[in-house]
Amino acid sequence: MALVLLLSATSLGACSAGSAGSYCDALKTAEADWKDAGATLKDPAAAARFVATITQIEASAPEEVKADWASLRVLVAKFTVAKPDLAALTKQMQGFEASAKRIETHAKETCGVDLGS
Repeated sequence: MALVLLLSATSLGACSAGSAGSYCDALKTAEADWKDAGATLKDPAAAARFVATITQIEASAPEEVKADWASLRVLVAKFTVAKPDLAALTKQMQGFEASAKRIETHAKETCGVDLGS
C-alpha cells in the first residue's frame, strides 16, 4: 500500500536549501514521472525510464535513505520485463513498506515534499 501511495504521488513541493539541496532538486525534477508512476509500471519501456529517474534520485539521496531508494529501484526494475513475476513482486512489495515509509517521511521532513498523498 505504501508503494502505491509513493508511486501515485502527484505533488512535489519546494525543497530546502543546504546539504540536501541536490536531493530535493532531484525529487522536484522527477515530478512528471511520479504523476504517472502507476501507469508507467504497466509499460516495460516506461518502467525502465522510471528506474533511471529513481537512480538519479538515489545518487543524490542522503545516506539515511539511500538504501531505501536502492530498494525502490530494484523493485521497479522488476517491471521492466514484459511479464513480471507478480507473486514475487507481491512478496517484495510487502517487504518494501518500511522503506517506503522512511522515504516518505524523509522527503517531507527534509524537502517539504509529500510523497504519501
